[in-house]
Amino acid sequence: MNVYIKLLLILFFLPSIYLFAQDENLQWKLLIENDNQKIWYGESTLNTLQNYKFNVWILQMHKKPIEFQEVPEKIYRSKIQYALDLRTDKYGILKVVYYGINNKEIYNFDYHIGNYPDSIKYTYPISDVSYLKILKEKIIKEENKEPSISQ
Repeated sequence: MNVYIKLLLILFFLPSIYLFAQDENLQWKLLIENDNQKIWYGESTLNTLQNYKFNVWILQMHKKPIEFQEVPEKIYRSKIQYALDLRTDKYGILKVVYYGINNKEIYNFDYHIGNYPDSIKYTYPISDVSYLKILKEKIIKEENKEPSISQ
């Protein structure tokens, strides 16, 4: 009987481990490096780009930690998932994860806008965030090399 319970527990938890591990299997590619920060993007997200609307993770190391009143500790690293619409040059924020000094997660938030209409999902101009503008230019440059984005 004890063996059956262990087997049942293994079968129950194994799929959940696989689902959570997928988020961490991103291939990070350096986008910006300067005196204040290092920024990477989840390159594997762009490999599946099929249209001008897509989601991408941005990982940012803050050489000078940032602070927010809502977050209990200083933030040394942040990971943000953006929803981008390259046709309208707008974006929205899907998820945010903040990490402390030991790369320990200290705060996360899910905005739950994934299924919202485009007028709500993509509300901010890409040009307001310099690294998103650089990423957009990189995507367009790559698109001109390979016609992988379908309209």
